[in-house]
Amino acid sequence: MSSVFGNKLQIEVWGASHAPEIGITMRGLPKDIEIDLERVQEFLDRRKGGKNAYSTKRSEADTPDLKSGVIFPPDQSKERVVRTTGDALTAVFYNQNTRSSDYDEMKYVPRPSHADFTSYMKYGDELTRSGGGIFSGRLTLPICFAGAVCMQMLEKQGIRVFGHVLSIGKIEDEKFDPCNPDAGKIGTGENHFPVLDASAGEKMVAFMTQCAEEGDSVGGCVEIAVTGLPVGVGEPLYDSMEAMISHMMFGIPAVKGIAFGSGFECSEMKGSECNDPFCIKDGQVKTISNHSGGIQGGISNGMPVIVKVAFKPTPSIYKEQRTVNMKDLTETTLSLKGRHDPCIVPRALPCDEAACAIAIYNLLLESEKKQLPVVEKNGLSSARAEIDSLDEQIASLIAKRFDVAKTIAAMKKGQGTQIKNTAREEEVLSNVGAIAGSEKEEYVKNIYRKMMDETCRFEENCD
Repeated sequence: MSSVFGNKLQIEVWGASHAPEIGITMRGLPKDIEIDLERVQEFLDRRKGGKNAYSTKRSEADTPDLKSGVIFPPDQSKERVVRTTGDALTAVFYNQNTRSSDYDEMKYVPRPSHADFTSYMKYGDELTRSGGGIFSGRLTLPICFAGAVCMQMLEKQGIRVFGHVLSIGKIEDEKFDPCNPDAGKIGTGENHFPVLDASAGEKMVAFMTQCAEEGDSVGGCVEIAVTGLPVGVGEPLYDSMEAMISHMMFGIPAVKGIAFGSGFECSEMKGSECNDPFCIKDGQVKTISNHSGGIQGGISNGMPVIVKVAFKPTPSIYKEQRTVNMKDLTETTLSLKGRHDPCIVPRALPCDEAACAIAIYNLLLESEKKQLPVVEKNGLSSARAEIDSLDEQIASLIAKRFDVAKTIAAMKKGQGTQIKNTAREEEVLSNVGAIAGSEKEEYVKNIYRKMMDETCRFEENCD
């Protein structure tokens, strides 16, 4: 069973948590684009488990085996940069650290708030549900691979996607400046938690560790920012920026909510508070505030895109819970075994960045075929376009004027009349000057004097 997303850029994810392998195929990538595999691996490592007390103890290599779609350099030991061929890019990840026996008890005893019950009712025994099966967070690994590739594509166009943990339970980090989010403020590295306020991060880590010790779990939110996105990306209605990003986001297990810009806070505002007034900044149209989250009418408006994503607590907890046995339809209790995240949020952050990058790159490819008008200071591009249109008309009329002049030249030569007629030229200059008006009379007359000189030269050379 596989899952497919996208139109211009299409990704297909397959496999299951405890299957021999999981993987992804990307169709629609341009040809001859470089991909830095070291950077891809660094991104994939951000979602790895087994690194701390608040994540699963399952640890996998998470190294992609690229089967098609790229050309490797002759000596891979010196350079880990591959080049796309334009064909489908397929990457496979091998599952090695699995313990399916941990899930034997749950075959017919569903975990509360997990997909165990609904998947059994829909598919019966057709699917293996060990480790969550196709509903497992393990399937976010190939999504992160595709996202890491798309991020490198976007960066080549000056577009960046980054995020931070906004909250764990009721502990909150600072929010991005919606008009000027800064990736440089986010804690990074082995000993840093991805927050803007390090003290908030310390409290979050302590709380997640406490939940793990208690055999419980906790939810939270992440905040994603996209900078450098041009105006005009996205479509109205069902292919809007919000719709496409949401479509990808809800492919990540445990996502229960998404908001753009000020989101639900907008419902508590007046229009005078929520509207984003326009201004001119560095010769471009911008907005003073960014409650819209960089999107209006489903289309990017040139401001940073701000996305908030909410995650429920991981349903797999070690505390005893009420459930049922679906074989004999009796009530029972369940105490979990296995390796589970007490909080999915930190590992889900790169998954959200990846989902956002995939959706935006898909929309960007869709927009490339369309001519997007550029709004500049004083409407310069629009004015130039109008000049171009007028020049086209003027050049056409001048060419027709020369055609008539050729006929006149033949008549003059037949009659033995001089080509240059000063009185006629003065009459023409008087007429066009009156049409131009006093402000532009001198300039128009100068243009016509030059044109009449060229007309005489043209008539003299006519056979």
